[in-house]
Amino acid sequence: MESNLDEAYLARCLKRLKELGAPLEDWRCINVIDMCEGDEPDDPPSFATCELCDCSRLRYVHVMKHPLYFAEIEVGCICAGIMEGDIIAAEERERLMKNRAKRRKNFVEGKWKKASPRKALHLYTRMHKGRKLWISVYPGNRYYVRCGEKSISRYKGHPINNFYSAVYAAFDLADPVEEIL
Repeated sequence: MESNLDEAYLARCLKRLKELGAPLEDWRCINVIDMCEGDEPDDPPSFATCELCDCSRLRYVHVMKHPLYFAEIEVGCICAGIMEGDIIAAEERERLMKNRAKRRKNFVEGKWKKASPRKALHLYTRMHKGRKLWISVYPGNRYYVRCGEKSISRYKGHPINNFYSAVYAAFDLADPVEEIL
């Protein structure tokens, strides 16, 4: 019976791709989005809907791209595996994203060491995954985050203007989603 469900699920995904006029195979995952990443601890979880199977409780959205199709398609883990022809690879990506979410939670709760600033008003440092991170606070409540050679003053399109945002920016620099792909 489970085999029939799998075949029915596969058929439904392929039917939806055909309806979209999209290729049926050889898709590539270009990003994975954690829908709960921006949520505050007390917020209800955020979810997305799979564009193929209409599952409405996706936390991890696999963004799929095909060179012969004009748009990206955002899907869940199993649909991503069907599209790329490798369900195991999609499941591994999702497992790595779940682990990253746990690291992110622990990172935010972790301690920063206050260092002696040179030009900044305050300087905080810590290590993550063997990478040294710095948060510098300058007059006018301007925050800069550095990891290795990368330095940023904006996070998610906005100037970093508080320590909380700087911590999240530091995590994203030290533990980027691109390493999972």
